[in-house]
Amino acid sequence: MIRLLSLVLSTAIVVSTLTMPSLTARAISSSTAPDLGAAQTYSVLAGTTVGNTGASTIGADLGTYPGTTITGFPPGIVTGNQHLGDNSAAAAHSALQTAYDSAASQPSTALIDGDIGGRSFAPGVYRAGAAITVSSNIVLDAAGDPGSYFIFQVDAAMSVAVSVRVSLRGGAQSAHVFWQVNGAVSMGASVHFVGSILGNAAITLGANASLVGNALTLNGAISLSSSSIEPQSPIELGTAGDFSALAGSSLINTGPTVLSGNVGVSPGTSLSGFPPGITSGSAHSGDSVAATAQSDLASAYIDAGARVSTAPISGDLSGRILRAGVYTSTSAIQLSTDLTLDGGGSSRGIYIFQINGSLNTSVGSRILLINGAQPSNVFWRVSGQVILGGGSYFRGTIIGSTDILVGANTNLIGRTLSRQGIVSLRTSPLSTDAPVALGLASTYSVLGGASVINSGASTLQGDIGVSPGTALTGFPPGSVGGSQHAADYDAARAQEDLYTAYTDAAGRTPTATIAGDIGGRTLVPGVYLSGAALTISTSLVLDGLNNPNAIFIFQVRAALSTAALSSISLVNGALASNVFWQVTGAASLGANSTFTGTILGLAAVSVGAHVDLLGRVLAINGAVSLDADVINTPPMGVWYLTATIRSADLSPVILDGTSTQIATHQTSEWVVTDNRGTQAGWTLSVSATPPTSPAGTVEKNTRSLAVGKLSIDPGPVAARDRPGSIAGIHANKITPSGVPQALVWSDGTHTGSYTFNPTFYLSIPPNTFRSNFSGTPGASPLTPYVSIVTYTIN
Repeated sequence: MIRLLSLVLSTAIVVSTLTMPSLTARAISSSTAPDLGAAQTYSVLAGTTVGNTGASTIGADLGTYPGTTITGFPPGIVTGNQHLGDNSAAAAHSALQTAYDSAASQPSTALIDGDIGGRSFAPGVYRAGAAITVSSNIVLDAAGDPGSYFIFQVDAAMSVAVSVRVSLRGGAQSAHVFWQVNGAVSMGASVHFVGSILGNAAITLGANASLVGNALTLNGAISLSSSSIEPQSPIELGTAGDFSALAGSSLINTGPTVLSGNVGVSPGTSLSGFPPGITSGSAHSGDSVAATAQSDLASAYIDAGARVSTAPISGDLSGRILRAGVYTSTSAIQLSTDLTLDGGGSSRGIYIFQINGSLNTSVGSRILLINGAQPSNVFWRVSGQVILGGGSYFRGTIIGSTDILVGANTNLIGRTLSRQGIVSLRTSPLSTDAPVALGLASTYSVLGGASVINSGASTLQGDIGVSPGTALTGFPPGSVGGSQHAADYDAARAQEDLYTAYTDAAGRTPTATIAGDIGGRTLVPGVYLSGAALTISTSLVLDGLNNPNAIFIFQVRAALSTAALSSISLVNGALASNVFWQVTGAASLGANSTFTGTILGLAAVSVGAHVDLLGRVLAINGAVSLDADVINTPPMGVWYLTATIRSADLSPVILDGTSTQIATHQTSEWVVTDNRGTQAGWTLSVSATPPTSPAGTVEKNTRSLAVGKLSIDPGPVAARDRPGSIAGIHANKITPSGVPQALVWSDGTHTGSYTFNPTFYLSIPPNTFRSNFSGTPGASPLTPYVSIVTYTIN
């Protein structure tokens, strides 16, 4: 049996002051520190099994050895590779044993015991002869030395209480923190932990716990629950994150530039061009706010430069597709055409570019983010001058040392922050975040997971649907302006895109925290995190600050409820299409209330009687109930361009050892949606890795087919919402390789959704089967060939 799988997974910092007793120990050098070796690429490596429930995200490889069982992916997402007892996992397990022994053998000069919560630790080696607990927050402070190490040797078990946070200060690096634990490791819900866990027994991460580092155990199982394990954390910008543009000597703008954050300069005082430039924030010319931001920017510059490199880069990055990581260049970097940053299905991946030279992008060049990659997680630390060509698309925060010159009409989502130089802007729209892409879920006013039940004369402007549940009742008497989809193909595809959007919104970096009742408040654009239930008892005002690109994202880790007669109103240019409510628990909207924004719910959503809602009600697992409500659904932003593609399981073939066989499969409905309104063309490009059969339990080496053995025929293209309007849309059969090739493209003037059903062909030469069994041929399935197909829409 041959299978082909495609993976399509297309700041104001609030600081609480806490005085902690400091512990110090002997510092160690990089030459004596543990080396993870082959285990470094694994976010998760278990000795027996890995079990997951919920939407966990794994930022690198996932594996087991000598065990071979991994469950829960999906719904969990792995951006690296999975290794079940293969040669790679065996090598990583061996390297883990070496690292574990190295960490355990380090001479310790400080002893810890009992509860270590509430303490601050300097670099060194700390030993606990018995079980330890972490009941409250701890700090690892490198005191300005990013090359220092922290090693904790625990001879028994370690438990971390709910919501505990491990923080890094003074340049401390997560890659230099090691927890060598002989007993079981248990982390409570919503813990934020840092470092590489080198375990000998079971490791358990509670619901919504996050780990920046690695979870590795020699002999135990690893259990996850909507957990996040990433190799890197975002660069902490501090108050510099409040700024769209921050200069050291002067900030100069010409033309109607629109910025979403503050503008400022320090220690210089020259700030000009506002107006005609417009900023949603405030202007700071040589004042204490700008000075504090510059101090935080200096720390961020050091932090970004100290991150441990994962790969070198050089020259022109055009045509490259990069996954999350730390990329280092010892000289100038150019971008002539397009660079693609691939999230691999996760919105949590961190991209850090350490450029020891200048950065120069050409006119019209683009940085494209696909498969969940987020501009808020992209950082460009540049020691030389930065020049962004006119009309280019740039994504990420520039942490510069000298001048940053932004060409006319450059579209930038991120920040331009310079420690010492000039920042020059020319009619450049600059936002610090992007809207959440809803994909096929964008046409739905209501989408439920279990059921949709209406009573009374509800009125919905868009589509209504349910999947995987089948119950959709109450229409009529309710009326629907779009189409109804009860457990059909369209509803299932919309649910897939809803899950991606939910994960995206949940993974955004918060800019502020909120709690309790937010009624009566006025909030500016940002990402707001509530760790507990959230209520709106009266009126909430969302102020767009005259920026049409202003984004509001609310991350509610529990339930959301609004009171009867409460309201959410938009002022100063805020748009309902840019307001998102990501809710983990149940959502309940009070009777006769007014609600604004798209609800991305994991559980049930109850809309009370006579609610006036401008947005969407979308639930992944739960039921949606309505009662004589009015739901108007605004279109997404005018610059919304997306594509949805499907996986392909190819037909089985008989490998007779003498003739070439062709495995085929026609996929169902790839969709390109263009709501930008710009009448610009678009291109859907596809690249693919060579079809590769992973190692099995008998044949332990991988085997790959040549690039030309896989081909894709897009077939005819149809207009989903305007039958017949396909003039100027082209399709081309391709043999995909590592370089993106145009599969379907438009000459322009095409607004709406377009569908096609491509057919995959895989040519399997004689004697290329993979055995994964011993004994009689045919006794078990063959190990499949797998190709990772990546799309780019631009």
